[in-house]
Amino acid sequence: MTTTLSVKVKRDGSIELLDLFDALSLEQISRVPGLLKANPLFDDKRKDTLLIKEINELIYNKKLDEQFSLAKNSSLEFKIMLTDVIEKLIRYENS
Repeated sequence: MTTTLSVKVKRDGSIELLDLFDALSLEQISRVPGLLKANPLFDDKRKDTLLIKEINELIYNKKLDEQFSLAKNSSLEFKIMLTDVIEKLIRYENS
């Protein structure tokens, strides 16, 4: 499978890692920690662990962004139904 990404390249030929992750889908980013565990980038295991931790945080934030976008773009009727469900869950939990 081939994926074409569009990211800005700096004058020195490098790219920003965050720009790369913004261009990737959630499914693609989710594969990265497993690949890094199987194929470490650094000789120092702590650096790989820190990098994996940071990538997991990016994955979490991207999931939140997608959920927010979904909720933001939902119809008014769906938002009202969702509010009703949440209120019922809160009442159920409090009883």
